[in-house]
Amino acid sequence: MTLRTLLLVVALLLATAVPASAHVRLLTSNPEPGQALDKPPSSVQLTFDEPLKAPPTITVTDPNGTPWLMGRPTQDNKVVTVPADSPYGPAGKYTINYRATGQDGHLVVGDITFDITTSFGQPLAVQQEQPPPVQPQPGHDHTAASTQDDDSVPIGLWIFGTAVLLGAALALVIRQRRKGDKPAL
Repeated sequence: MTLRTLLLVVALLLATAVPASAHVRLLTSNPEPGQALDKPPSSVQLTFDEPLKAPPTITVTDPNGTPWLMGRPTQDNKVVTVPADSPYGPAGKYTINYRATGQDGHLVVGDITFDITTSFGQPLAVQQEQPPPVQPQPGHDHTAASTQDDDSVPIGLWIFGTAVLLGAALALVIRQRRKGDKPAL
């Protein structure tokens, strides 16, 4: 194997290496995680690190698991805003569940909790039936606290793999030259 052939193999390996792709991540929210409010928010706002493929599904549930009525989400680049309309709610911990699809097609699911310190409004005589809240799927929770996606390949692994392949090719060339045989490649 000549030096020219070895360089061609290395160039092909580097040209076909696929870089690790990052998935969309939630950067901020309003209300913020753990925030205590004295009245319900009029809207929920989520800011992602890149534009989404489509507006996400966002639900808010009260401490009893009752979902709020949510308006239609609007998307302005990386910021999604959804009007929230809850006529009644107890004091306690509320949960925002979201399902968003990034430009790469990867589904990101997460939740954010906040507190409302006092009950508000009047209970409805008859509750309208609402769809169940969106629950995060195990193994796919990508919240703002996530540091690395479980299905992305770190760049260090690509470098290590390339180094191993180059080392194997170099060892083969040295071995063939010492034997005086022509390589089988």
